[in-house]
Amino acid sequence: MTITQIIVIILGIITGFGICFSFLYLLNNQMKKKKEYDEIKNTTFLFSGNLKQTSLLETIQFLEIGNREGIMHIFCGRRKGYLTFSKGKVIDAFYRNSTGREAILKMFEIDEGDFYFEPKKIFQPRVIKESMLDLAFEWDEKQKGK
Repeated sequence: MTITQIIVIILGIITGFGICFSFLYLLNNQMKKKKEYDEIKNTTFLFSGNLKQTSLLETIQFLEIGNREGIMHIFCGRRKGYLTFSKGKVIDAFYRNSTGREAILKMFEIDEGDFYFEPKKIFQPRVIKESMLDLAFEWDEKQKGK
């Protein structure tokens, strides 16, 4: 092996390491940017209102579009309910001794009360599989039948 061949091999190895380190540096920067974006996206988000002014379905859709994560508390007189959101989807609910989809169907009947959204990380399995629009249509059909 000649000295020229050895130099070419060494330069190839150095170039390979340089490309590898450049790739890892760019990948690390991309991950940092994604983390910064996620932190900005999940910053404190204050959202509250009155169900006379904004319907429950509109409120749910607003949180779904925003891909929010947390708990929406609903107060109707002395009664309290909640909807749990994960990645913009309602995954669980509780209202008047009912849970899941039955609780949501009961909540659709609320026409006055207050709500507020508490952003927080949710570590809970998904209980509700249906979309809120499907449940709203189901509730509407039940109301027509009454």
